[in-house]
Amino acid sequence: MKQVLIIAGEASGDLHGSALMRCMKILDPDIEFRGIGGSLMIAQGLEPIRHVRDMNFMGLVEVIRHIPFIRQTMHDMQSLVDSWRPALAILIDYPGFNLRFAPFLNRRKIPVMYYISPQLWAWHKSRVELIRRYVDRMVVLFEFERSFYRRYGVEADFVGHPLLDAVRPSEERASFRNSLGAGDTPLIGLLPGSRPQEVERMFPPMVESVRLLKAKLGKLTAVAGCAPELDERILSRYTGGTDITILRGKTYDIMAHSDALAVTSGTATLEAGILGTPMVVVYRTSLVTYLTGRMLVDIANIGLINIVAGARVVPELWQNSVTPGAIAGLLYNFCSDSALYNKVKHALAHVKVRLGESGASERAAKIALDILKI
Repeated sequence: MKQVLIIAGEASGDLHGSALMRCMKILDPDIEFRGIGGSLMIAQGLEPIRHVRDMNFMGLVEVIRHIPFIRQTMHDMQSLVDSWRPALAILIDYPGFNLRFAPFLNRRKIPVMYYISPQLWAWHKSRVELIRRYVDRMVVLFEFERSFYRRYGVEADFVGHPLLDAVRPSEERASFRNSLGAGDTPLIGLLPGSRPQEVERMFPPMVESVRLLKAKLGKLTAVAGCAPELDERILSRYTGGTDITILRGKTYDIMAHSDALAVTSGTATLEAGILGTPMVVVYRTSLVTYLTGRMLVDIANIGLINIVAGARVVPELWQNSVTPGAIAGLLYNFCSDSALYNKVKHALAHVKVRLGESGASERAAKIALDILKI
């Protein structure tokens, strides 16, 4: 039995990690996985040391608050490596933990494959040296990331984006909209994020924006997506007195079949972009985290869909600009201006082409198995 340590600390990492595990097992069933992941990775056979819901911190203040837990997790993972001796470690994004764990793996002579690059091209470029010293194979999802690493003397494998295979609605447009009572009226989707801290900051102005937009349009239907690892009660505490429907397990249907979306910055912006739905990207964090980020980040856009596009193809609202009125105004533009709507859909189609071809998880799995054969 080949022993593989795998670590994902966020919901998106759990999604991509589970697809990678599935492909690895298809190509070689004789593999055992242990590490950190979520429900999707556990369903693929992961024996979890920690669950992603316990690791998913957002912002500098939250990280500082959880330092004792993070240290204990690091110790537990080091103990696992020493007792279990995996033949390969796969680290998925999550740089705050993984880039601190990689040197330990290197000292123990465990080969390291880093799958899904941290956003070093946006900030912390100095961390490229950690990749160069402690990572044996860097596997990236975007072509521009391969070019970025080459500038720093690091060869990276570009496999394309696994979301191209994963992002599929489960229902037809008409049946989904009819189930919500939308019919031909505007359907607005709200995607407030997968972390409780994100929801608490982003969802209240999203909800209030629906009230304002309804007053402008006269009639609309609104639906909010609940992330798999999120307690639905966190959303429902903000929707009292509204007719906003909360759905779990229907995120891609919401993205695909809504007329416009309000989306918390993150992987969800790329998923919605793949499905071609115009959106407003919102981002708000603690003042300390925001000010620190503004000093370190040297990119013009924060939404992943805009970063991949290399231009602002959908509007973004940051910090104090995240207000109900601003969100409602941008959503109204999509609902009332057909030329703008079609222009954005056309731009999103071009961004999708930049993500490469389908089969990314299988290509990454073959790289992992090649390392195991060495």
